[in-house]
Amino acid sequence: MSLAQLPLSSRVTILRGLGPARAMALEEAGIETLRDLLWSLPYRYVDRGSLRPLGSLEMRGFETQDSSIVTVLGTVQDLRQSTTRVQRMALTEVLLADGTGTLRLLWFNQPYLGRALKVGDRLLAFGPLLLGRYGLEMRGPQFEFMERDGDQEWVRRYLPLYRKLGSLTGRVRQKLVAEALSRVHLAEDWLPLELSKDLPDTLNALRLLHDPPDESEAKALETGTTPAHRRLASEELFAFSLSIALRRAGRMKRKGLMVPTSPELRERLRTFLPFHLTGAQRRCFKEIVEDLTSGRVMNRLLQGDVGSGKTLVALLSLAMVAETGGQGALLVPTEVLARQHADSFRRYLGDQSGSLQLLLGGMKVAEKRAALARIAEGEARYVVGTHALFQEAVAFRNLQLVVVDEQHRFGVKQREALKEKGGDPHWLVMSATPIPRSLALAVFGDLDQSVLDELPPGRKPITTKLHRPDFAERAWEEMRRELVEGRQAFVVSPSIDPSDEGKVQLRDIQAMESLLRGIFPDETIEVVHGRMKADEMATRMARFVSGEAKILLATTVIEVGVDVPNASVMVVDHAERFGLSQLHQLRGRVGRGPDRSLFFMISGSENDRLQTLLETQDGFRIAQRDLELRGPGEFFGVRQAGLPRFQVADLVRDRALLFRCREAADHALALGLSEAQAEWLRREQVRLKLAEIS
Repeated sequence: MSLAQLPLSSRVTILRGLGPARAMALEEAGIETLRDLLWSLPYRYVDRGSLRPLGSLEMRGFETQDSSIVTVLGTVQDLRQSTTRVQRMALTEVLLADGTGTLRLLWFNQPYLGRALKVGDRLLAFGPLLLGRYGLEMRGPQFEFMERDGDQEWVRRYLPLYRKLGSLTGRVRQKLVAEALSRVHLAEDWLPLELSKDLPDTLNALRLLHDPPDESEAKALETGTTPAHRRLASEELFAFSLSIALRRAGRMKRKGLMVPTSPELRERLRTFLPFHLTGAQRRCFKEIVEDLTSGRVMNRLLQGDVGSGKTLVALLSLAMVAETGGQGALLVPTEVLARQHADSFRRYLGDQSGSLQLLLGGMKVAEKRAALARIAEGEARYVVGTHALFQEAVAFRNLQLVVVDEQHRFGVKQREALKEKGGDPHWLVMSATPIPRSLALAVFGDLDQSVLDELPPGRKPITTKLHRPDFAERAWEEMRRELVEGRQAFVVSPSIDPSDEGKVQLRDIQAMESLLRGIFPDETIEVVHGRMKADEMATRMARFVSGEAKILLATTVIEVGVDVPNASVMVVDHAERFGLSQLHQLRGRVGRGPDRSLFFMISGSENDRLQTLLETQDGFRIAQRDLELRGPGEFFGVRQAGLPRFQVADLVRDRALLFRCREAADHALALGLSEAQAEWLRREQVRLKLAEIS
């Protein structure tokens, strides 16, 4: 193959000057192919000024406070190290010469440079020119070692800066990128015209991003919004959207169990309802029923704001199969939440509650054996469980529907393990955290989506307040008034153990317990956190739910699933430690009864960010702001395994482009894919590591 005909899939080791150590550094950073290398863009660009002969530099016009950035190239003629008299700082001095003149380079408190530099080294240095005691000098300049051959190729004014990768210097990265760009061969353009119009082709976009020609381009490129960026982002998002569209089209062809329905079943389901469904609940349940009776496998996401009634819709969905001879399983991430769901279901099911089985990892051996037998024999038609449902010992007789709550907390392989226990059951995944549309499209792109965008009648707005630590007494005083009225309170602590991070002394749950017992000596306080044994946590939670305990001090184990209508106040300590969506979830633990409810955040920092909670109680608006501030990877509070791995595209910045790419993908699929599109898609699917379910 000629030097100009390397495909993007070529290994980076084909490039010259890439030895084993450098290749390993690239591989550890996930850079294995030319595509990986070229799509790893500079994070910013440095204006090094124009290259100036040393003899042309003049003192005239230069001020010590207002210096000029220039680049110089020369040979180290003299090297000295000393210590300053006043501040006793290490001083490294170099006299640089280029045949036209000389220039002093100075570095303070970098004694290692005395070992790194030596007389005879050729340096490319750039930095501010200052008027010193002995004439012009450059203090603390950045520099690169230069070879005698090929110097001018690296004398650029706008230097791309790359993330450090092991021992690879920026100059080595530049050389590798330059060679790759000169040798790579790109196939025909595969982007649809509606996406590629007015954008450069891929190769020109890459050249511009790695080597901007002028200052205006360099500054624009740092924003990530130039046509060159949009070209590469469009390719990533279109490939992703196309794979999602193909996967969804394949799913629509899969035959699924058709769940029977009848007037008798509908009447039986009505007996489970303690109140009328909201319009949103009726709409979402209708969409689920249409899926279950369609003859196709259901894969649907149900999401809604705090208190919108997802649990009741989940129960009705499970009842669709359980009341017609099948089995339904509800998978939840914690034992606390599993017990909460099981208790809620039993209340709704009434006389039918004997058909429900709870399966937890912390069960005693005999108890678990009996539960497994009931599930295997089909006696348990409603199964609520945690990760214990993944165990090989769990066998269903007729699993027809799996409902996954807080699904982002489960890995793809775990969900696959449960899928295999029922052949090809229907899937309903739920998220208690409202998810912005762009993130939902990326994480759940091939799922049909139902949104509960209406709260049940009677839910009152929650009064939200933000206090600095020195005004926390105001929160405790209002909490005292609520307790005197016979109501209950949550207090949330961010940490189990004491810690000191930077200048902020983080108050842990033990310190908070001591504080509360001093402020409320006559109240019963229960404490729960994630390190407790499940039985102990359940016992303590039960005391609070029953009203025996008036204050529940907890970590975020109460974020979802805890329903105590008599709890009317919550205080969150160190609120800056939580994401906005997490705080909104915590706020949703109050406001469930007929009384007014209060939510207090105590924080000594980041109060501008927390203002969002004061301004709105719309979970979707809060989630969008949270996504913008924290980014997709941290949105859920844990690293989301289902997120696609984009190198250029950004799900926050490029959300409008994502929607355009989704529409273009559906259009392209309807028309039939070109050969170039099919080939590119095959490569992108491997790189993005797209999961089958999420």
